Amino acid sequence: MRLMNEIKRSVKHLNANAPVSAKIDEAQVEVYVNKTIIDLESGNFDFSTYDSIVLKQGSKKRSVKRYKLFSTENILCQYIKQILDRRFKVKYPNRNKAVHTLFDFLKAVKQMSEFTIIKFDFEDYFNSVSSDYVFQKYIREQMNVRYEAKLISVFANQTIYSYAGLNTSNLFSEIIAVKFDELIRQKFSQYGLLFFERYVDDSIIILNQHLEQVVCERILNDAIHEVYYNKNISTAVPCKTKLNISKFKMITKRSLTTTATLSVDFLGYEFFFNLDVRDKVNIQYGITTEKRDKYNGRIDEIIADYKQNNDMELLRHKISAFSSRIVYLTKKYNNNVWKAKGIINNYNELRFLIDTPLLHHDTEIFLKDMIEDAFFRNTMPLPYFLIGAKKQRGYNLLKNMEVNKSLILVEHIGYDKAGLEKLCAKIGIPAGTGKRYGNMVREYLMKTKVGY
Repeated sequence: MRLMNEIKRSVKHLNANAPVSAKIDEAQVEVYVNKTIIDLESGNFDFSTYDSIVLKQGSKKRSVKRYKLFSTENILCQYIKQILDRRFKVKYPNRNKAVHTLFDFLKAVKQMSEFTIIKFDFEDYFNSVSSDYVFQKYIREQMNVRYEAKLISVFANQTIYSYAGLNTSNLFSEIIAVKFDELIRQKFSQYGLLFFERYVDDSIIILNQHLEQVVCERILNDAIHEVYYNKNISTAVPCKTKLNISKFKMITKRSLTTTATLSVDFLGYEFFFNLDVRDKVNIQYGITTEKRDKYNGRIDEIIADYKQNNDMELLRHKISAFSSRIVYLTKKYNNNVWKAKGIINNYNELRFLIDTPLLHHDTEIFLKDMIEDAFFRNTMPLPYFLIGAKKQRGYNLLKNMEVNKSLILVEHIGYDKAGLEKLCAKIGIPAGTGKRYGNMVREYLMKTKVGY
């Protein structure tokens, strides 16, 4: 009974997050549950049968692995994630909380007589973490149900690495990274560790002492080898985890001058440091060039779509959604999960710096002009809703960020169902008989390129 309930939970989770066109009814859920249990008991599955897909994100390409939506492999992969999430009580990092805490610590850094800030990440992290290594070193001894341990062992052997795109990619990589975190805190504690935060593979450390780069690199590499390269673990495929040297950065109080600006980045934010004429530390805050290019690419895609469909109202909704904070609810198992998306949400800490010298000039100009600049860059005339001060106000990122302009797609708080139906109708999404509020939200977000 426990197995059947877990498999059913897995199928329902996949169904809740499936595109509207791929959703199945309750009877089909039962069919997939029964088929998965039969396949599991007979060994009729192969976790190496994933598809390799290249996703384009602006100018960047990312390789991911995926199973067919309701394949036995995908259902069992989700089942394994459910088991291990509970067993290890995995707490996935909260991006906004991490950034908010960092901003608070940076205020204190300005007053320190000595400090060291270290930014590092791993190279191709998910594809470097051996699933079997994680299973052998951290998972196997924690499993007290034999058939579950056997299934996870088979999965780890057949998937080889903690590939991005699989439901378990964050899980396996997080289980081992938590051990890395513990070691980092231990090793840097003697050097005045004030702050350490890791979000997946993006990490930043603040010390209240001066530390030489050669010492820092040695400590980081020692920690990596202790956690990811234990020679006592027998596994056919080892980890390949290592520092991404091209993205490693260090700033110390002693390295600052009045004539040059140094910077580090974390989660798309960039922090600029220099000294003023009184040798006081100045810090400015902005968005990295890489992320600005990413958002420029998204606007270019929206404009390219308009060139194809010539649908002005859809263009208006896409740009309105792009320049707003989007709030909606999804389901995880049987619980409601709040979601917030958009550049305004992702860089919310900057809204408190608008009209102050703390906001970096390049970021201020980007937020102010990027939507209009995209039309000029694509040799397109400005649409009517971007012409004139009053009309432009609702589509200007800087102004929208300042007032935290939000599109609340949550019933009884934001749009009610009738209001959402009218919103959807404007871009050709019919209400439909009995269509649920959540389904309409999904269709609206997909059609306006926000994503769900």
